[in-house]
Amino acid sequence: MDKYDYQRLVKPLIDAEDLNIIKFTGGSGPRSTKSRGEEFFNKYKSSLLITMQGFYSFTNGFSYEWESNIPISEGQKTNEHGIINIVPLDELFEKPNVVELEEGYNYYIKGEDSFSKTGQFIPVDYIEDICAGVFSKENEDDMVYFHDFGIGFYPLKINFEGYIELVFAARGYMMWQYVLVYLEYGKYDGAMLGKSRYDDFAENMPLIFPGFNMEEFIKLYESLKI
Repeated sequence: MDKYDYQRLVKPLIDAEDLNIIKFTGGSGPRSTKSRGEEFFNKYKSSLLITMQGFYSFTNGFSYEWESNIPISEGQKTNEHGIINIVPLDELFEKPNVVELEEGYNYYIKGEDSFSKTGQFIPVDYIEDICAGVFSKENEDDMVYFHDFGIGFYPLKINFEGYIELVFAARGYMMWQYVLVYLEYGKYDGAMLGKSRYDDFAENMPLIFPGFNMEEFIKLYESLKI
């Protein structure tokens, strides 16, 4: 991933704001890595997965919050909102952001019989009480996982570069990660949060962003799987 990929991914959000489809409500947008000095990126490079190095070499995280301006009936607007919160390098490996994997906890990975990860789980996109993240480098695992700060980790079947593609394709729609959980695990989502989130996402995204196509989003996800 390079800065041109990044510009392509960010453009739909910028266009939506310019067209008054959404209202910017918070965040600092992109944070230049180079502005922190030549040694800043090198300080963290060895701890980053290979798939994370391209993005972080020029963008020190990204934060953007929005709410919809689209009327759904006379006098009403959707109350939908979104947030992208790609954690900056200088916070990525710091407490309390990281989850220390302690012995004796009954952690599990959905679809696996045993849990063998060590070190840390590192949230890379932190949204209220859920996150998407990766296990620390010694685990030799490029997968991004969905985690709700309980004991379960859900493989999203994509690496960090794939996640960045999808978070911008989803415009950071609130809790959009549940869409991937539902697509992968469906009825096995006991609380059915994935199903309700999937339905909301599929219904509201084309209303808020007229160029959004749910089938194309799913195709993109399938193409990015590892």
